Amino acid sequence: MNVGYIDSSFLLSIIFEDNNYDKSIEIWNSLDVLLGSVLLEIECRINLYKYFILELNDKKSYRGKGMELKELLSSINRKTVDEEIILEIQNYDKLKKLKSLDSIHLAAANIFNKLINEKLLICSYDKNMMIISKEMGMLVI
Repeated sequence: MNVGYIDSSFLLSIIFEDNNYDKSIEIWNSLDVLLGSVLLEIECRINLYKYFILELNDKKSYRGKGMELKELLSSINRKTVDEEIILEIQNYDKLKKLKSLDSIHLAAANIFNKLINEKLLICSYDKNMMIISKEMGMLVI
């Protein structure tokens, strides 16, 4: 079974159809289980707003991409930010090297990684997250 942890850089690649779109779609379609954090929706919605409303002033595209985001998010099992996340960050110094949101994402990913039988695939284009993920024994795209 292929299990992936979805980061905002990966999901936004699909929504914005950027240079990594084909790779992202191929990986997305290969995953049996998609995991993430509740922060994923917040990060993606803020990025959509900044681009479509503040930069392009395009409310129609903003609404359309918001619906696309909602549909994609419905496939992702998302972990809430809770005491378990805080403890994970306290217990792993590697997580303290990242930006706060990235640290929270990788803490959630590491919790999932401990619960599954296979190694978790981190679906992210963030170089720092990829480095720390490897160091923590997870797979990266």
